Amino acid sequence: MSIALPAMVLAPILLVAMASTAETSATDIDITGVTAIVASGEASAIELTSDDTLPYSASVESRRSGWFAPFYSSWFYSDCVAQTRMRVEGATLYVDVAAPSWPELEECKTQLRANLKQGASISIDQPAFQAKLEGEFSSVALRGKAADVSIDGHVGQVRLDVDALRARLIYEKTRQSETVEISGKALDVHLGFDAASFIDYQVTATASWVDSSRTAIPGARPQVRIKGEMVRVTIR
Repeated sequence: MSIALPAMVLAPILLVAMASTAETSATDIDITGVTAIVASGEASAIELTSDDTLPYSASVESRRSGWFAPFYSSWFYSDCVAQTRMRVEGATLYVDVAAPSWPELEECKTQLRANLKQGASISIDQPAFQAKLEGEFSSVALRGKAADVSIDGHVGQVRLDVDALRARLIYEKTRQSETVEISGKALDVHLGFDAASFIDYQVTATASWVDSSRTAIPGARPQVRIKGEMVRVTIR
């Protein structure tokens, strides 16, 4: 004998079964001729590489997470990345991350991934973002209210202007011409350089904690300047 369960009993079971992260859309474009990325708009997660063994392409996708993510995808045409735009003008890729068109009950995460030619320049100006960069870049300029940044490889010029920042910069090599400028209010910074490098670094802060195994050499490059209110810096 079969037993029909009431709708009030079935609903929680369906929610548990369907609770997941739902991808809402994705876009891919060819960026073979691109040497710069400019990202603006709302918060996002950004992953950039410069791997010449992979296609030069960029993609934007968004995911909703939580209990109601599958229902949003099924019931509403409220794609949280639908208004995000990518366009190429000359040698520059412009990405404008848009907010959802109406208040969402679920978190909507927009993610940009791109693989560029070595030596590209990066500019991000968003209120909050995560940025992970791996490879060779000529310059990286980041601005926002809060950010979590990771850079592995090599960057000629770094400029980070973020109020609340956690940053990890690892240089696999240096060319005695690099500059790193970091400013904000609350900064947690880890810098790593190859053993052969001589570094000129200065930390200016209202309250600071600096842990360095390197001796500052005035006039040397890389040149590091860090300025903030509450600052914690590790240099290796």
